[in-house]
Amino acid sequence: MKFSALSAIALTIALAAGPALADDRADVAKVLADASAGWSRGELDTFMASYEKAPQINYVSGGKVIQGYDAIRAMYAPRFADPKAMPKLSTEVVDFDPLGADYAAVIGRFNLDMPNGEKATGLFSLVFHKTADGWRIVSDHSG
Repeated sequence: MKFSALSAIALTIALAAGPALADDRADVAKVLADASAGWSRGELDTFMASYEKAPQINYVSGGKVIQGYDAIRAMYAPRFADPKAMPKLSTEVVDFDPLGADYAAVIGRFNLDMPNGEKATGLFSLVFHKTADGWRIVSDHSG
């Protein structure tokens, strides 16, 4: 099997993308960590900073599709009515799959520590968009 110039170029591109991919994954993990910290403190605006402020973003859960930043924020708002009652949230990135230069599919795990001592865990699927403000969620499949 010959090692062609085309193979060398492909290998070079793949190796060069490695650090960028790791940086993007770390950036997405930080967005999720910041959102989790905001959730845990009962800070809706901090939590919502992880979403792109756009009318076409969506949230899918419980057989419903909610479209648009404002509608998603309105859906979450009642959960933040009593910040002391908020469960503590942590997240981790399980899989990061680039979808071109400016989008990525992310599978993650959430862990909730409820005020009553109960715990919950599960998976979520997100699509992130790399914006001028950094990575932001444009599609959230949480349930």
